[in-house]
Amino acid sequence: MKRQRWWEGARIDAGTLGWATGEIGLASYAGVSSIYLLFYATEVLRIAPATAGLALLVPRIWNIIGDPIVGYLSDRTRTRFGRRRPYLLGGAIVWGAAFFLLFNLPRVADPLWQALLFGAVFLLNNTGLTLYQVPYSAMLAELTRDYAERTKLVAYKEVAARAAILLTLTCAPLILARAATPAGGFGKLGAAFACVYVVSGLIAFFATAHSPATQATEHHGRMTLQLAPLVENRPFAFVTLSFLFVNLGDAVFSGSLVYYVTEVMHRNAALIGVLYPVGSVTGILCTPLWTLAANRFGKTLLCRIALGMNALVCVLPIFFPPGASWLMYPFMCLYGLFNTGARLLPSAMVPDTVELDQQRTGERREGVIFGLFVFAQQTGFAAGGFVLSLLLTLAGVGAGLATPGRVTGIVICFTAAAAVLYGLAFLAILGYRLNHSQINPLAAESE
Repeated sequence: MKRQRWWEGARIDAGTLGWATGEIGLASYAGVSSIYLLFYATEVLRIAPATAGLALLVPRIWNIIGDPIVGYLSDRTRTRFGRRRPYLLGGAIVWGAAFFLLFNLPRVADPLWQALLFGAVFLLNNTGLTLYQVPYSAMLAELTRDYAERTKLVAYKEVAARAAILLTLTCAPLILARAATPAGGFGKLGAAFACVYVVSGLIAFFATAHSPATQATEHHGRMTLQLAPLVENRPFAFVTLSFLFVNLGDAVFSGSLVYYVTEVMHRNAALIGVLYPVGSVTGILCTPLWTLAANRFGKTLLCRIALGMNALVCVLPIFFPPGASWLMYPFMCLYGLFNTGARLLPSAMVPDTVELDQQRTGERREGVIFGLFVFAQQTGFAAGGFVLSLLLTLAGVGAGLATPGRVTGIVICFTAAAAVLYGLAFLAILGYRLNHSQINPLAAESE
């Protein structure tokens, strides 16, 4: 019997590839915001780390309501463009414009007003991001109903994400390095990536014009009760909690990397443009391996392995001898290997919980379910940045402070703090119970 290759079986067409391309904007945003946003706020806008972290966290309160509402509305939207696609178009435009403004803020003399302005524009940015990301993510459950195909579709998306991060973290340092001033560099950075977000959104919008899409079912729940999947659907609750911790870990790891490189390794921040691409290339190369293994041994088992190893790998830099900066390259390879699985597999598991949800409720609530999942993802990034800002404050980073424990604090942020968060993600996924033999019959029954 001919062995099936990892990409075979999934519905590869212009719509599928166009949908995966829509991840480019999301991945590049995750890379730029997690690495540079807090740094920009503290070093360019001169906002104290704790205040900057709070300004990044408070707007997330809106998303407690906003993400499920956008999912709820997209489930019920009826237009000639479908349920999800109008949000892709409008969201990408709002998001791109707000991101441009975020990195081109005027300087305000009063630090409090500067922080308030920064937080207000970040709120607008989050609104546009939600309008785009929730319906975009919900389309995964509509493109195919097959257990294995969903893993492959997420694999295409993961390749696009890693390629986007590779391009982002190669280009972003160059943009900053060639600018006359840090403020000017971040202004150009905002303009360049705002264009990326809008263009990737437009590609996803036009390419999915003829893609499969489920029709809206009769909904009986009230909008105020749309947190129900977290209570009623235990597999969804566990995978969402796990992914929350994954994103907390990613935010702490990525945000502290620039401090680790400059303060501990005493290297130029431009080294980020080399280290992260190493991880991204590794992620691209190992994506087929995660896909094959997940479809052979099960997503749940492989997800647990990826999360557990991701946590262990983060501890390794504690044992690096002084001056051995070359060890960062194999370290980033290992991190890229296991972090790819830690992100790919939970995303492939969520659509499976949609089938379970429909069997129990009789409704197709992809938008609500992915709204909650996206909320967990974005909250993880934001809360991770806030946690990092508090840890950096304790270490004496920012605001001109210099304390004896500064370097030790940065090392702890980069290693132990990230490892603990990935470890919590591993513990959460232990409660997930939904396998291949259950999913395909559920999908067949719901068709």
